[in-house]
Amino acid sequence: MLYVIILMVTFIWGINGIIDRQALQTGHPLEVNFITAFTMLIVALVYLMAAKLGGMPFQFHRNTVLFAMTNGILVPTAYVVFLYALSRGSLTTVVTITATYPIVTFVLAVLLMNEAVSASKVAGMALIVLGLFLFVRQS
Repeated sequence: MLYVIILMVTFIWGINGIIDRQALQTGHPLEVNFITAFTMLIVALVYLMAAKLGGMPFQFHRNTVLFAMTNGILVPTAYVVFLYALSRGSLTTVVTITATYPIVTFVLAVLLMNEAVSASKVAGMALIVLGLFLFVRQS
């Protein structure tokens, strides 16, 4: 079941770049970000209300709030920068390069969270770098 959920998320992220590019045909990156963020707020409130009605408890622990608010700053900032890049560059190039963020996650997880390093993980990261090199070289 987990892999079905992961594939669903991958598909949604895959169509996201196409939708963003279409929105940028007529809108400024900051405008697209505002409309997206406003829509996300409405959807998040609907999800929260549905969860509360379903009996899901929320504690709003200090760490939860701190890290969620940090992401609340980072995510829209990254999204605006992504939209600026997308408004100026090739859709496939921008999406492919930004999709290599697991390298950053891997390095930070190893350095800051003592995540285990294995040969297969290092090989996977190396393949991402090689794939990016081949992709950019062909562009």
